[in-house]
Amino acid sequence: MLNALTKLFGKAAPAAPSINGTQWARVEAGLPFLDHLTLADRARLREMALEFIAQKEWHGAQGLELTPGIQLSIALQACLPVLELGLDSYRGWVGVVVYPGDFVVPRKLMSEDGVMHEFDDQVAGEAWEGGPVLLSWADAQATASPSGSAYSVVIHEFAHKLDLLDGVVDGTPPLSDPALVDRWVEVFTREYEAVGRGE
Repeated sequence: MLNALTKLFGKAAPAAPSINGTQWARVEAGLPFLDHLTLADRARLREMALEFIAQKEWHGAQGLELTPGIQLSIALQACLPVLELGLDSYRGWVGVVVYPGDFVVPRKLMSEDGVMHEFDDQVAGEAWEGGPVLLSWADAQATASPSGSAYSVVIHEFAHKLDLLDGVVDGTPPLSDPALVDRWVEVFTREYEAVGRGE
């Protein structure tokens, strides 16, 4: 797997960077949505991010050199959704591929009348089932808009990885009890609509 990724995307980054206090502060300053965390949760997130960096294979695409700051920014955002679930939630795949900007993914779609359409889709991120997470570093850095509403392509793509745990892309995590599925849909829908209303 490592050899194939290296051929496709370039040289792998060092597995575990050494991070000092100044680097932590610099990276976290660019992630304003971390400010809601308690000091204890921030410490757990930092520890988990370093573990995540060490567990995954990292590759810079199109000549991008992966610095410790890039890895740390992505890892902090990736670990935020699983802070209470643990890194086992990201089992079954190993690669994180980072492009300098948007990248093209070839697509094939069959229309209702049976015609195959092939096209190139320019994207900022992609999560492949059983495969890597692909990210645009330019988009990963744009974590907050001027209006103050936060968006993270990293969190978005890693949420897809959580969704894919049960092999179905439906916005629902693996839940064996139908009552829990109903409860998940109810709570998620309510909270999603509240976010849309700016609450």
